[in-house]
Amino acid sequence: MIIEIKYIAKWQFKEYNHYKVTTCKKIVNTKTSKIIKYTKNGGSVGYFISGNFYKKSDINKHIELIPKKSNCPF
Repeated sequence: MIIEIKYIAKWQFKEYNHYKVTTCKKIVNTKTSKIIKYTKNGGSVGYFISGNFYKKSDINKHIELIPKKSNCPF
């Protein structure tokens, strides 16, 4: 049995373009196709993105809208 779930990505991290934020506020690693779970670190709730901890309240400072046109090297 195959179950397929589709998410619409609207934002991406400025430093790490392969981490996308969906319209339902989930963070997805598009290289591994895994959803990133939020964790607690020292009393703060947030996400570990590429080894760095980002607080859930500060995520908006680190994301940007996905550009309509991207630079493709091919």
